[in-house]
Amino acid sequence: MDQVRFRPDMSMKEIGEQVQDYVAANWKQTLDDHRDALLKVFPELEDATYGVYLDHLLPPVFESLEQSGFTTIQEAGKGNFFIGKGLNFRQSMEKWGSDNCRSRVFWVVISDQQKQPAGTLLFDFYHSHAGFDVPLSPQIYTLEETERDRIVAHVKQIKDN
Repeated sequence: MDQVRFRPDMSMKEIGEQVQDYVAANWKQTLDDHRDALLKVFPELEDATYGVYLDHLLPPVFESLEQSGFTTIQEAGKGNFFIGKGLNFRQSMEKWGSDNCRSRVFWVVISDQQKQPAGTLLFDFYHSHAGFDVPLSPQIYTLEETERDRIVAHVKQIKDN
């Protein structure tokens, strides 16, 4: 698996580019490496199987961000659960695409070394509801916005256009 490295002085745009490069280089191999096990648990776990997949793909991203002094600003409330060591299921939307290529967009607000919001990382994850499949590489976007209502509006704008 390729490494992802961040520097403390990186902008949100640069962070997004690094994450996109990492995901593009690793999503398919991670899927192929774990496909048999994921197919085996899909009948029982259904959509939660995609969380298991992301638990294999994404931890290096969030670990490297943390090692570089960045943090994710997330309130872990009752009923929240995290995927891939950094995606909060409650900070996501899914309403686009067909059953065999659905899009769920997660957002993660990133803070810098001074604990000030630096921006938001959007993780657009494509998956199937017809059976286990990740048909396309996840896409990464970045925003300067860090307020939930504005993030949601930007997600809708990106996906509806």
